[in-house]
Amino acid sequence: MLRSALFAGFLLISALLVGFQSTDSWLGKWSGEHPDGVTYTITVKDKYKGMNLCDVHAQGIQTFYHLECWATGTPTTLKVYYRSTTDGAFYAKDRVKLNQPLFILQRDKGKTNWQWQQIFDGKIPVRKKASA
Repeated sequence: MLRSALFAGFLLISALLVGFQSTDSWLGKWSGEHPDGVTYTITVKDKYKGMNLCDVHAQGIQTFYHLECWATGTPTTLKVYYRSTTDGAFYAKDRVKLNQPLFILQRDKGKTNWQWQQIFDGKIPVRKKASA
């Protein structure tokens, strides 16, 4: 009985550790440019209360804004949710469904793409930027 309880505890701790590390490979800054001349950058930070906090920056032709967001995911998929606009003009904020991902970062065959889920269409390739 004690042995099975210890084993169950070990499994629970292992599952929690794997869950905490599932988005570690997304930490850092990712950036890509849309063909229309807008550069999108997301900075993914450490977990806080089970989610990764992040900042999104968009800058380009008639575009400038900073967003606060939060993210969850797996080593291959990061779902990013809108929290608020901290600077600039993100005119689509009133149309964002807060309980649905704004966009998804996805790894597939060695490439990483930013795929819009709301407001905008299309996807753009992104790459991880070196830390300064």
